Amino acid sequence: MYLLSCPNCQAEITVTTAQAGDSLTCQSCSTIVAIPKLGELRQLPRVEEDAPETATSTGGGESFLFLLLSLVAVGCLLVTGYCGIRWAMIEVEATTDSHVAEIKSRYLESDPAVLVREFEDMEKYSLDLIAPFVYQKKANEKWSWALNAGVAGAIALVSGGAGLALASRR
Repeated sequence: MYLLSCPNCQAEITVTTAQAGDSLTCQSCSTIVAIPKLGELRQLPRVEEDAPETATSTGGGESFLFLLLSLVAVGCLLVTGYCGIRWAMIEVEATTDSHVAEIKSRYLESDPAVLVREFEDMEKYSLDLIAPFVYQKKANEKWSWALNAGVAGAIALVSGGAGLALASRR
């Protein structure tokens, strides 16, 4: 910005290079003042620009928030990728339906005397399982990796969207 003197009252008027060649009204005496062309305007004394510094100082918090949201989004995307790879690497060979079908086929092939002994053992001992079957443990682990990937992906989307909304406000 440059300082221009009013030819009537000698009041100082601040003008920008975008106003070169235009005219404006002096706020002190209401005289219409012609603003010189760009070459002459640049020879006038310059004004210390305090206003842009305050604008950038208020934007520092927004820039920090944008940076923080971006880092959270990138970090969550990395976690999502890692969890997705872990989920894809776990192979569950059986399901409950395939396990039950396998037991039924074994019972059909078994000797009736063995089945009677097994039934007597079931009456004698409890049928409660101490731990889940191995395939169920693997299925639970696969589900937990998928859930972790979904949560991290959702956080990445929310923080990335908030960062983009903050950036578009500027």
